[in-house]
Amino acid sequence: MPKRRVAHVINGMGLGGVTPVVYHLLRNLPAERYDLHLYALTRHTDHHQDVRAAQVEQFRELGLPVCFPDRDRQKFYVVAELCQWIIRDHIDILHTHSYKPNLYGRLAGVLCNAGDLKIIGHYHNQYDDKWDGDGTLIYDQRLARLSHRLIACSVSVRQHVAERAGVPEEQIALLLNGVELDRFTARHDPVAVKAELGIPSSSKVVGVIGRISEQKAQDDFIRAARIIKQHVPETVFLIIGAADDPALLERLRRLTIDFAVDDKVRFIGYVADIPKIYAALDVFVLPSRWEGFGLVLLEAMAAGKPIVATRVGAIPEVVVDGETALLTPPSDPAAIAAAVVSLLIDPERAKAMGRRGVERAGLFSWKHAGVQLDDLYTRLLNEDSR
Repeated sequence: MPKRRVAHVINGMGLGGVTPVVYHLLRNLPAERYDLHLYALTRHTDHHQDVRAAQVEQFRELGLPVCFPDRDRQKFYVVAELCQWIIRDHIDILHTHSYKPNLYGRLAGVLCNAGDLKIIGHYHNQYDDKWDGDGTLIYDQRLARLSHRLIACSVSVRQHVAERAGVPEEQIALLLNGVELDRFTARHDPVAVKAELGIPSSSKVVGVIGRISEQKAQDDFIRAARIIKQHVPETVFLIIGAADDPALLERLRRLTIDFAVDDKVRFIGYVADIPKIYAALDVFVLPSRWEGFGLVLLEAMAAGKPIVATRVGAIPEVVVDGETALLTPPSDPAAIAAAVVSLLIDPERAKAMGRRGVERAGLFSWKHAGVQLDDLYTRLLNEDSR
């Protein structure tokens, strides 16, 4: 049987989130059954070009051609190029990922569809800020009905999409993310990592990892840091991740001064070798205002780190409250601080939580996700042969 041609559409080579998810899904599909392609909406010509180039090379090492538009930020031009690629590559399945690709990619798929192209919309987050802010919900509602399959990365996202897009929940397949367990369970010397970061070996280290954005609520982390500092003065706070908006990063820097924690908070930026950062942490914090899944939660658990996170979105699905994490209300720095302090002053409890986290992380498998996606593709393609 000839290979079926599948194209995945992403926004671009991102510094977290969707890009690694797509990479691991493609890596775990059976190569003998699929001719895989990757289409990106933008080249991201701003910062971290070395990291983005390395991501492109990773995809190409899987044998995928990677296509970029020759003009960035031209919405209808990108749709036109997507149409050209779909037709040129004789695509059988068009699989789009997250907000913009779900709009532009599926629009191109609908325009190109002569009845044999299968269109899949994959939702990785909650998109109220974009749907309501850009007024694009109506597009997603119509495109959802023109898609052959919808996928959500968590029960929370599935419920969110069903409610906002107006489709029955049972029509949305659930495909959980995984984690590279071996990569994050590998041992790193925390003292050496602290020394590399300029942190005294005796310091407690609390960190938040993720792109700097309103969603990830690093401002609440800074407000919590002021309280934590009062109880455990030797604590150092790490904010790891690239900034969506330089103005937001500057506001956060000013906030550390306003709250008198600028001597304790370190802005590390994007880190490619993230497992070693986990090694330096005593507590990992995820203070998100909303969360579609939270890959960093799996990473932190795999690394054996106790977690303090907000009780929003899919977070209660990924961690186990009271066992692998302590969950707090969102936008409540005092509650975040109290949970962190309780773990810093009780290291045995923190270590036990970390051990249970490793066990929990082992339940999330990219290999299993690949098997599920292969089964979804097979059933979708077989519908025409019945």
